[in-house]
Amino acid sequence: MDLAALQTTLRQFAAERNWQPFHTPKNLAMALMVEAAELAEIFQWMTPEQSQSACADHVTREQVADELADVLLYLVQLADRAGIDLKRAVGRKLVKNSKKYPPLRPGLPAGASGPDTVNTHVLVDWENVQPSDADVRTLVPDVTDVWLFHGPAQTNVGARHASFGDRATPVKIARAGKNALDFHLSFYMGYIAARHPDARFVVISNDKGYLPMLEHASELGFAARHLGFTAPRRGLKAPAKKKAAPKKTSAKKAAPTTEEAAGTKTSARKMVATAPARPAPTPGKGPKVKEAAKAKQAPLRHRPLRLT
Repeated sequence: MDLAALQTTLRQFAAERNWQPFHTPKNLAMALMVEAAELAEIFQWMTPEQSQSACADHVTREQVADELADVLLYLVQLADRAGIDLKRAVGRKLVKNSKKYPPLRPGLPAGASGPDTVNTHVLVDWENVQPSDADVRTLVPDVTDVWLFHGPAQTNVGARHASFGDRATPVKIARAGKNALDFHLSFYMGYIAARHPDARFVVISNDKGYLPMLEHASELGFAARHLGFTAPRRGLKAPAKKKAAPKKTSAKKAAPTTEEAAGTKTSARKMVATAPARPAPTPGKGPKVKEAAKAKQAPLRHRPLRLT
């Protein structure tokens, strides 16, 4: 964290609201104590064991984060008004403490750090892709919060992410329009980043228009990235084959194909083979016999008698 840049931002914030006359070291120190008391109030009636796991609750963790931020902001402003370089002051104080309280067991490992409370916010462009809760967990295993940005006509968006409980937030855009959802998503990411600077961000969309914004966020030190999504095929049935349409017959008789012509010749040969054979002529009944028979049937003519 750049403390000098933070002090400049807080100085401008106070000037724009005309708060600078009230930001005296005395007033800032008192405000710092009040915020520290509000932080202590959260744990006031908890047992030590309960305070250890208090931040596991989403609401309590949000309250603790807000009060810690207020304490830090007043501390930074107090150092600014008092003209104290906070980084150098912290360094010097660590050296003084190490001399005042020498280590009993030098080199002892520090041990495991506290629970990782850094959240991973997944922002889904629901108009572009519709991953299920299982799909989101597969893409981003460390996901803690899901934001579903959808159009006015899309309904029951949060039903597919009920397993996230109150960590899934459907966000309906004000009205449909070109790039309207993109601007909504970018605005919310900036809002979340302002409240949780250490959070991680993942935008799920096949729209690559988010890349310049995410690259800029990465340059500013935020953990932000982009992921595309392709819906897996689950139990898809093969498309039914279309029945072939009946062929249209033309009015003109088509010329016979080679196979049809061969079949016609074969049938003709069969007809010749099966036709009854003509009876063979009987002996002695040739053409001469027929002429003789005709002559016998002809009427007899008177022939002149020969006298011998």
